[in-house]
Amino acid sequence: MPLRFLSLLLLLGLLSGCTSRSLYEWGDYDQWLYENYKNPKNDEELYVDLTALIARYENRGKPEIKPLAPGLYAEFGFLLMRRGESARAIEYYTKEKTLWPESAAFMDSMIQTAQIADKSAKKGARP
Repeated sequence: MPLRFLSLLLLLGLLSGCTSRSLYEWGDYDQWLYENYKNPKNDEELYVDLTALIARYENRGKPEIKPLAPGLYAEFGFLLMRRGESARAIEYYTKEKTLWPESAAFMDSMIQTAQIADKSAKKGARP
């Protein structure tokens, strides 16, 4: 009886030490997001951080490994909108919509907003 109990405890101990693997490629995004809400960075720092994370994901070479975490492309698109780069924001909103079809309604709304901003910027740029 004690041997069976000890074996069970050992097995439970070994299994509890196993960590689950994430389904998505988060990079440092979750930590970055937490830190940014706690101590907001300026947009330039955010741009550099997200550009590096997205580039690391897109240049990984094996698309079957893990999809990029939900919301990352949308977050970058929103940052681009704040920087006045609405045409590029549309590109990233479209990537988010393609990767995560359940976000289609929200991304369509963001794309429409970006298109309006892009048209307004182009009108304002004309002499």
